[in-house]
Amino acid sequence: MEPNLEKMMTMNINITQKAMNFLQKAKKNKLYIKRVVVTQCCIPLSTPPAVRKGSPRKLENFYEFNVEGITVYYDRDLIRKSELTIDTQKQGFSERLMISDWIIRY
Repeated sequence: MEPNLEKMMTMNINITQKAMNFLQKAKKNKLYIKRVVVTQCCIPLSTPPAVRKGSPRKLENFYEFNVEGITVYYDRDLIRKSELTIDTQKQGFSERLMISDWIIRY
């Protein structure tokens, strides 16, 4: 096993009960966490990664984890976190998955 992959395997991913309920309602048992690149007038902005239901298009670009029966794909281009929490966030009448403890430092 390559050294970076071994480090990646120690990542602790938590899924809140609200996020589990959200996935059950959507009848999904897979999600993926991907890097988001936003460029505003030549300056890249740091944003938290996006969390999407389902499987990514290119599985080879993601690490795969199993969390309480949910398959979680984690983008290989993202910084490795020792721990992260997937939760839901309401936006008006809709709800989406998000990482609740991703901190961006400038």
